[in-house]
This record gives sequence, C-alpha cells and structure tokens, in this order.
Amino acid sequence: MKILNNTQKLIVWLIDIGFIVYWSLIIFRIFPPELLFEGYEKSEVQAWNWSFLPLDLAAALTGIAGNTLKRVNQEALIITSLVLTSVAGGMALAYWTVLGYFDFWWWLPNLVLLLFPLWPLYGIISRPKANSRN
Repeated sequence: MKILNNTQKLIVWLIDIGFIVYWSLIIFRIFPPELLFEGYEKSEVQAWNWSFLPLDLAAALTGIAGNTLKRVNQEALIITSLVLTSVAGGMALAYWTVLGYFDFWWWLPNLVLLLFPLWPLYGIISRPKANSRN
C-alpha cells in the first residue's frame, strides 16, 4: 500500500528540497537581506532562526529517506518527517503571533508547513491496519 499519493509525495519533495535550499541560502549568505523577515538583523532573532536548522534538516532528511530508501520503515520515516515539518511551521507562526508580526510572504509558507502534513497524516492514521481482524 502506498503511504502517500502522487500529489502528496510531490509536495513532500518540494518542501524537503525547499528546506535544504533555504538553509543553503542562509548558510552561504545568499538570501537577499531585504527578503529576510523583520528583525533578522538582531542577533537574538538570528539565533531563533538558526535554532530551526536541526529541526528542518531532520524533517527534510527523514522525508527524503522515507521516499527513496526501500530497506527501511518508510512509513515511520514519512510520519516523522510530516510531524517535524508541521512543528517547524507551527513554531514559526507561534513566534510571529506572540510578536504581533505579520508578513504574508513569511506566513504563507509556514502555514503550508503547519497544515499540509495534516492531510497525509490523516490518511495514514485513518486507514485500516493491515492484518486487522475488526
């Protein structure tokens, strides 16, 4: 049984590659400063952003592994990736909500990160368990 449908798989790939591209742009200081979110020039805000690096990379790597490796528990990796992705989006939105900060171009991708994983996660948890006698 497929874990993700083709559309979900494509979106997971785009998000995972997006995490890697975003962090590559940040690490190599290629991201245009005018596109960074408000307050990024402050060291505390930069530290907050950098605190997402392990979370985002774990989400991306478990998603890529879950979609490509055949000799592993793909479902466990994909579930892990989806949960980490949703947490990353939710944490960013919570931070900006506390600050009263709204920028559509930063909120939109983080809403996608928060909400998209709920679709495939619902499908995974609501399908009948294999070998179920009920």
